[in-house]
Amino acid sequence: MSQNKLILQRYGNLLKEESLVTMNDKILPNTFVLEAPEPFPGYFGYYSDIPSDSKPLYLYLVLKQLYTLEEITRATQNIKHYFGTDFNAAAGTVNIYNKMFHVIRVRHLDSFDQIADLQQGYLDQGIEFKKKPKNIEGKAIIRLKKFFMLEEIEDGVYFDLDEKDHGYFTIPYKLTWKLFEDITRKAKHNWDHSVFDAAIGHIHADFGIRDIIRIYNPNIDRNYLLEIRKIYLDRIK
Repeated sequence: MSQNKLILQRYGNLLKEESLVTMNDKILPNTFVLEAPEPFPGYFGYYSDIPSDSKPLYLYLVLKQLYTLEEITRATQNIKHYFGTDFNAAAGTVNIYNKMFHVIRVRHLDSFDQIADLQQGYLDQGIEFKKKPKNIEGKAIIRLKKFFMLEEIEDGVYFDLDEKDHGYFTIPYKLTWKLFEDITRKAKHNWDHSVFDAAIGHIHADFGIRDIIRIYNPNIDRNYLLEIRKIYLDRIK
């Protein structure tokens, strides 16, 4: 990390793939909640230092309908005034089995026992949840609308100050999901330090859009992020 930090607040999107399962316990009756048991599928051993039953890591509260970003942001802001944990919430969509669900992605709860209380908080703010269908389990494409708190370490290269072990770098243009997967696969097969998870997205800056790649690795540092950036940029023509 640099000593003279340039801290940036940005809004943007992330697109990623995760395997999700339906939760049946610790939630409000007849509501639909999905959990990512392995939230960074490209990095194996995510739970090596964290017992998988200790606390929820990535939850997706499935909504009855589409709510605006303002509605979800205001509801989250109001809940945080009294909720005991400084959780993180982001609006988004989950596509699984050719069905799209509107969701609130939740991170940083202290225990599974807080899920129902958080759901009730959103209900009190007028946010309703979809009724639970049959159990769903499988790979999903997830799109999140996110606020980022970033430290810029070089032009277009960032560390996330809210999410530990996350780094980002800008790319010259928007990649299709298929091209992104192909480049990521080739990067993993041709690099000695290839244990990482990646996602694509964009941030809004200077009245425009900058396309980005997000890298997750619990041992990420400046050199690692700059090296993996070079590997991607060499493959993006």
